[in-house]
Amino acid sequence: MQLTKFATMIITIARMIKMKEKNLIYSKDFSGKESDFFLRCGFDAISDYLLSITYRRLSNRSSGVRRTPEHPEGFRVIGEVELADPFKGDNKENARIYHEGIDWHIKHLKIDGKDFFIVSNGNLGNNFWNLAWGRDQDSHIYCLKGEPFLERAYSCFLVPQSGKPRIQKVRFNGLEQVLDENGRNISEEVNWCNYGQQILREGNVVPIEEIIEEFYDVRHVLDLRDYAKKGDPDGEKRMQEDMEVIRSLYLEYPEKFREKMIAGLKAGRKRGEHYHNVLGIVEKGIVVYQSKGVVEDIAKRLADKGTKDAIILDNGGSVGTYASWENDNKGGWLNKCSYFRPERISYIAFVLKDDGK
Repeated sequence: MQLTKFATMIITIARMIKMKEKNLIYSKDFSGKESDFFLRCGFDAISDYLLSITYRRLSNRSSGVRRTPEHPEGFRVIGEVELADPFKGDNKENARIYHEGIDWHIKHLKIDGKDFFIVSNGNLGNNFWNLAWGRDQDSHIYCLKGEPFLERAYSCFLVPQSGKPRIQKVRFNGLEQVLDENGRNISEEVNWCNYGQQILREGNVVPIEEIIEEFYDVRHVLDLRDYAKKGDPDGEKRMQEDMEVIRSLYLEYPEKFREKMIAGLKAGRKRGEHYHNVLGIVEKGIVVYQSKGVVEDIAKRLADKGTKDAIILDNGGSVGTYASWENDNKGGWLNKCSYFRPERISYIAFVLKDDGK
C-alpha cells in the first residue's frame, strides 16, 4: 500500500527526531512536483568525508559530455569514441560506461555497516569545469580531457588533512599541486577537494554574472529546451528556436562563451529553473539542499537558513541523497529527483560517528 504524503511526513519527522541524537536533522517539502529537501549535520557528528569515483584510472580524462554547435544537446566521449544521441538506442547503454549504482560506491568506500549519508556528485566526469583532486592518487587531478586546469581558479569543497572542511577557491600547477589564492602550495594540507559552482560566499549570493561561464550546460542558467511534447506544434517550434540559440552559444567555446551568456542575460532572456543539488557550510556543520529554481533564488534560500558558503554539485536527474538508516537500516533514498538516474561516476559520502560525539 502506498503511503500518503501526510503519513510519509510523520515517518520523516520521527526519523528526524531519532537522528537529532547525532546532531543531524533533515526535512522534505512535498508541495511541488520536485521536493524541497534540506539536511544539516554538525561537524561533531561526522567521522569521515569520502569521495567515490568509479574506475578512476580508466575514466580520468577519457569520458565526458561534449557540447558543440553540431551537437548542442551534447554527445558522450568514451576514450576516443564519440557517441551522438548518447541516451538513445544502443548508445544509451554505452554512454553509461563508468557509471555505477549506489551499492558499488558503498562497497568501494568500504562503509557498509556504518551510519552514513551519501550525496550525488553527478557533474564530475561529465562536464567541463568539474574536477576533483586527491592526494593519494597517481594522477592527482580528475577531470575531462582538455580541461584547462592551469588557467582556471576552482571553488571547491576542500577536505583538509586535519580540521574541518571548507569551501575555498584553489588553483593547480603543472605538477598537479594545489595552490591557494595567493599561489601558496597547500597540497600537504589537503586530503581531497571537489569543484562546484559557488553560489553563496560568506553569506552573500554570488551574482550569476561572476560564474556564468562555469555552467557548461547553458540550460542550467537560461530557459532553453531541447525537447518538445509529441503533437505540440508550438512546443516543436520553440524547441527548434532554442536549439539555434544553444548552437550559437557553443560556437567558439570557450573563448566567446562567457561573453555570449552575459549578452543573453542583458537581452532579458528568461532564466531556467532547474533542480539543483547544493553542498554548503554553516557555522558548525555542513548542509545539503536540493530544490528547483533559478540559481540565485536557491542561494538566497540557503542564506536565509544560515549557510555561509555553498556550491552546486549536480542538477536534474543526477540529484539524490541516500542514507544508511532508511528502510530499517537497510539503506534507501532520503530524496531524489523525479527522473533520477542512480548510476553515477561520483558520490560524496559523510560517515557518522558511532556516538555522535
